[in-house]
Amino acid sequence: MNGRITKIKAKKGEYTFSWEVYQESTKNWDKHTLVCKDAPREELKERLQVMANHVTEICEFEQGATKKIAVSGISISYTDDNRYLVIMAMKDLINSQAPLIINTPARPEIPNEGCTENYCMSDELARDLEMLEEEAWRYINGDRAQIALDFEGAARQEKAGSSEKEEARAAG
Repeated sequence: MNGRITKIKAKKGEYTFSWEVYQESTKNWDKHTLVCKDAPREELKERLQVMANHVTEICEFEQGATKKIAVSGISISYTDDNRYLVIMAMKDLINSQAPLIINTPARPEIPNEGCTENYCMSDELARDLEMLEEEAWRYINGDRAQIALDFEGAARQEKAGSSEKEEARAAG
């Protein structure tokens, strides 16, 4: 599959993933979106939060601000020869009841006419983005958090139910 992620968003237990798949026959990108409340693997949450380090750097926040930043998603736009990343996050504020909503300036992957290397994705950001995209593909393909199944509790309920049925037959 020739696909590319365009959006990852986490909000109130709901996860949104958007991606495009290139169709050779039409020479176009087909857009797809998945909105799901299935819990993701812990690695996806961790990879998303790692992006807080880059929010601090891109937005030129003070050292230590990363711990006050919660990343809620990313958006990636594409041109013929480049891609641009925006990180969406919230930063806790001391004197406000609501957090600061942050959309970082778009960071191109490679330098171009209007952008020097200083304003592009760092090697570390590119690596972190790649690992986040890998986790996103896992989620899209159905690899999500394993829920704990209570087999023992179900067996106890089943046993209790059959005991009640036996008692009812004996009384009846």
